[in-house]
Order: sequence, then structure tokens, then C-alpha cells
Amino acid sequence: MENNLKTENVDLIQFVLKRPSIFSISNVESFFIFFRGYSIGKSDSVVHDFFDSFSDFVHKKYPEECLRNIDSERIIRLYSANDSHSLERLRFLIEEFISESDVYEIKEY
Repeated sequence: MENNLKTENVDLIQFVLKRPSIFSISNVESFFIFFRGYSIGKSDSVVHDFFDSFSDFVHKKYPEECLRNIDSERIIRLYSANDSHSLERLRFLIEEFISESDVYEIKEY
């Protein structure tokens, strides 16, 4: 059951990244707000665990000392030129994170 739930939630994350305007998501911050609300509404930790692991990945990718205590969405925003670029960078980073992971797999939508 847990593995099905994990796959379902990661599939949703990838789907929202491919079509963010369907969910009124226009930047990296609104993406993270959407999934914080989603994980609270579903009362499960799968999405929360995914983003905790993803945050660790982002901090390893951008290891500057001054970024150590900054949220991953703020780091992505820092390296982005505008809202659409922040979503593009987020999509690239999540796909890279999933491809390096043994637990998740990339889906095409």
C-alpha cells in the first residue's frame, strides 16, 4: 500500500510540473505551497518525505555555505531569472533527483 501511495504522489508531482497552469501554479513558490496544502489535506507523509529528500538533493547541488539554512524553493528562486524559469529549473532538478533515486521513476505525460 505504501509503495502504491508513494508512486501515486510522485506521479502527481510530475504531472503538476508538466502542466502547472492547470493548477494555477506560476512559480516555484506556488508549486511548494500547493504541495504543502496537498500533504496536509491527505494527512500522509509521502509528499513531505519526498520534498525533504529533494531539499537535501538541492542543498548538495548548491553547496554554498551561505545557502545552508535556506529552503530549497528559495535557492531555486535565487538561481532563476523569472517565474517561468523557476518552474523550468524546478522541473529539471526534480527530474534529475528522480533519475538518481532508486525509489522513484520518471513518467511521461
